[in-house]
Amino acid sequence: MATAAWVTPLPPDRNGGGGQIRQAHLLLGLARRAAIHLICPGPVEDQAVREAVTVLTEVEPPEVVWRDRHPWLRRSASLVDLLALRTPREVRWFERYRPSLAAALQDVTADVVLVEFVGLAPLLPPSPARRGRWVLTFHNLPSRMAAQEAALRSHPVQRWVFQRDAAVAAAYERRAASGFDAAITCTTADAEALASPGPTLVVPNGVDVGRFRQAPQVSEPRVVLTGALYTAPNIEGARWLCHEVLPLVRQQVPHVQVDIVGARPTDEVRALGLQPGVAVHPDVADVAPFLRAARVAVVPLRIGSGSRLKALEAMAAGRPVVGTTIGVEGLDLQPEREVLIADDPAAFAAATIRLLHDDHLAASLAAAGRAAVEARFDWAPIAARFADAVLDIAHPAPAGRAGG
Repeated sequence: MATAAWVTPLPPDRNGGGGQIRQAHLLLGLARRAAIHLICPGPVEDQAVREAVTVLTEVEPPEVVWRDRHPWLRRSASLVDLLALRTPREVRWFERYRPSLAAALQDVTADVVLVEFVGLAPLLPPSPARRGRWVLTFHNLPSRMAAQEAALRSHPVQRWVFQRDAAVAAAYERRAASGFDAAITCTTADAEALASPGPTLVVPNGVDVGRFRQAPQVSEPRVVLTGALYTAPNIEGARWLCHEVLPLVRQQVPHVQVDIVGARPTDEVRALGLQPGVAVHPDVADVAPFLRAARVAVVPLRIGSGSRLKALEAMAAGRPVVGTTIGVEGLDLQPEREVLIADDPAAFAAATIRLLHDDHLAASLAAAGRAAVEARFDWAPIAARFADAVLDIAHPAPAGRAGG
């Protein structure tokens, strides 16, 4: 049986955030065909993951203090970082995780080492000391997200900061990918932007179609936004929804209610709950009840790379989705049939109002969305294809015999 080392700063967990959910399902698929040594900060709380791995090394997690910072402090820190350093913020953020993970990896021997997140790319040892094949997964591309944020900034200094951040990140991402035997991205758009000189595999995100069962349509005008409420893309999306889109919706649907649901909301996100008709639900055990209670699910992201599990979960629950182009990127959904797509406040509000008013449209979109996730986004076949790819990397066919 093939052996694999799986190294990550976030424990795989089907009940965790997006990156944790993705890892858990892919790991469980690979564990059916390979012996896995999982190395990550503890504790690993997903019992299925604990039982699936052959060896589990839980390192002490670093102390992380979650706090809001005044906007001018954030901008000043960004400017200092960009002028002084040549690595993306994600790489610096995960720096605190790397020493303990590197120590745990030191004596590990495996056919393939799977490194999750570009922030752990520095764990790659020099070629003479390298054992096995090494694969780096880009859950997103910081360069694309910085470029998108730059496009949203009106102040020239802020715009320059993020443009510089994008350039620094893009150069680092290519260097990192070129050092590994293969790279993995979540979408074709990310693979094309990465432009790695080596092999790049696209392994899409999926959804547990058994967990999110299609619920009957509701008539109450409730809109739901789910996600990790401490990340910049979700914070910006929630702010845009509440400040620029929601007032336009209220003009035609005065009693609309918005539920913002997710982990560790910042003070800025919590403050959105002070607006009439907006409720923030922090750190819920399960988002499924909130999806069932909603008439419409929204994905109002204007910053993002990879693809959004929140869109897939809403579709699996039978909820019609309104998303921005970035919000539904990488899912290849059919506009007006499987999803409504709008990128400015007036168009996003109009699409939301259509689904709040039109029962037939809401029902047909929900049914098509559920059919799409069943046909294309079930984690089981995605994980099986991922396992095939990893095993091919671990034991490549001899030259001249590929495909034969």
